[in-house]
Amino acid sequence: MYLKIEVYIPIKTLGGKGEAMKGKGLIGALVLGVSLVLGGVASAGFIQGTHVKTDMPGPFFITTSPDGGTLYICNQSGHSVTFVDARTQKVTGEVAVGVQPEAAAPTPDNAFLYVCNAESDSVSVIDIARKQVVKEIKVGDWPSGIKISKDGKTAYVACSGCMWNTIDVIDTGKMEKTRSIFSSDYGPRTLDISPDGKTLAVICDTVGSINRSVNFIDIASSRVTEKRVIRESSNLRDVVYTPDGQYVAVTYETPKNWLPVCEAENGQVFTNNIAVVETKPGGKVARLPLDELNNYDGNPYGLAMDPKGRYLYIGVRGMHRVTILDMTKVLNVVRGNSQAELDYLRDDLGFVRDYLVARVPTGLGPSSVCLSPDGKICYAANYFSNNVTVIRTPVD
Repeated sequence: MYLKIEVYIPIKTLGGKGEAMKGKGLIGALVLGVSLVLGGVASAGFIQGTHVKTDMPGPFFITTSPDGGTLYICNQSGHSVTFVDARTQKVTGEVAVGVQPEAAAPTPDNAFLYVCNAESDSVSVIDIARKQVVKEIKVGDWPSGIKISKDGKTAYVACSGCMWNTIDVIDTGKMEKTRSIFSSDYGPRTLDISPDGKTLAVICDTVGSINRSVNFIDIASSRVTEKRVIRESSNLRDVVYTPDGQYVAVTYETPKNWLPVCEAENGQVFTNNIAVVETKPGGKVARLPLDELNNYDGNPYGLAMDPKGRYLYIGVRGMHRVTILDMTKVLNVVRGNSQAELDYLRDDLGFVRDYLVARVPTGLGPSSVCLSPDGKICYAANYFSNNVTVIRTPVD
């Protein structure tokens, strides 16, 4: 049974103005509502060197503390990180960082938060208890993704500049960059660490290429062990491992042509997909549609998977919703079909119904999603409406 509710959410912007926004939620469980409020940055932000004041901080990325008690929200246009108490859903602080923060990761002990500042080409290190930046580390061009090893000793930073191909390695004890790992292609946008801690899965969103790729990198040797091509792909946005490490999921779009396009929300120029890649050498690459004939998941962005690998959550930025997939059914499709059969199924716009759980309306432009540690709550950072959607998931 599906339960639908409507909620009204107060929104506080940098200028201190209040307004109400109406949000709707639909899922087999319950949508709690778009209820987190992002407070104002103490000092004016700046974009491309010009100092401006913005009324829209632009929450672009969201993650949680290891215990799930705190949310960390990177405000891309506000050049700050907002701290939110996940239990009370109240803002507890805000820290100014570099220009255009696009990703963040806390250390396992929740002592420090490492923040990628894309336009500053740096990583800010925030002392979480003090809510203060204690170090800024220079890295490669346009750092846009970061993960920290389970032991907390190493941070891996994907530097996605269009003519850049490094994953920079930071020693978190020294708070210093120690080396760079080179990807096979330009534009490593973001990455994930395999459950056994031995491999990096890096998506290379190489500008101009119609066949973008996933690199599997052996951490011990810093070498690319395999490049897996996602044919006819563009706009790779996120990657996540399944808990058993046998697959990664990747959000991407397939261009119908290469004409210049500013924005295409409803699939006229792009079709929208999820790729499921077997991590074993030479494994399958399943390109699975997210679109239906008259319902398009325009611009699939951030990903999250619950700890047991039951559900995959996709922030669909162009259609203002979170799409939830049943991963058991998705993997049954991958295992039960040959590569040729999977290639054929990519064009079936009725196929998504075989593994779709729900499409949950959110605020405007959810670019990032994350889960509470138990997988029971999904958070979506809504870039254009300046808020966060809180969703109770199907997990018991």
